[in-house]
Amino acid sequence: MDLGLKGRRALVCAASKGLGRAIATSLSAEGALVAICSRREAAITEAAREIESQTGNRVLPFVADLSRRDDVDRLVDDVQQTLGGIDILINNFGGPPAGGLYDVSEKDWREALEVGMLSVIQLTQRVIPGMRERRWGRIITVSSTTVLEPSERLLISSTVRSGTAAFMKAIAPGLAPDNVLLHTVCPGPTRTDRTVYLAETAAARKGTTPEAEEAAMAAEIPMGRLGRPQELGDLVACLASDRLSYATGLTLAVDGGLVKCL
Repeated sequence: MDLGLKGRRALVCAASKGLGRAIATSLSAEGALVAICSRREAAITEAAREIESQTGNRVLPFVADLSRRDDVDRLVDDVQQTLGGIDILINNFGGPPAGGLYDVSEKDWREALEVGMLSVIQLTQRVIPGMRERRWGRIITVSSTTVLEPSERLLISSTVRSGTAAFMKAIAPGLAPDNVLLHTVCPGPTRTDRTVYLAETAAARKGTTPEAEEAAMAAEIPMGRLGRPQELGDLVACLASDRLSYATGLTLAVDGGLVKCL
């Protein structure tokens, strides 16, 4: 199936590894012209080279710290100038520290709010005018199943990601008449560096091993396994296409059947 993404211009944030990189790979494989960003120049440059090699399409690396407003503005300006515009924005950011109410610091909260909420709002505000003018745009925020089932052990994630999901849902109707469609995807346990970190954190807390904790995660999932990053990447590519052009404001779990809520 041709998703009709050839020539579309995409910006994928936090794409040097993990879910962001998988999304960038799926969009590039569909023929989109993809820009990717990360705080680390060496990592994002290498990721761009490897995705290009895999898909045969050009991928452009940019360095940006999304916790800084001036970096956000510079990133959008540079990508728009280089690509001629941004048709698809993928809001993505690394997971904040795990822990409950008294396990995380005020600094942890402030950093998560800067990167995980304010940057999403700022990036979204910057790209919408061009999308409206062209009457075509897609904005997809990568979140977590903590939006649907908040977790005390992932308190910052539960709070910040729920806020961004509410933001996306709230503004989606007003953008729909201009064919600017917004969605939030909520991956469950997926085999990324973040999952490894959570397994290590749980193992240290409980006196077990990371391998045992990963196995325990998989055992709770009805499909009996962790997700693969590319599975989320392919879903996001579908959401960004015209194949799902009658849907906006969705909050979708991609979790192997883990979340029980409606």
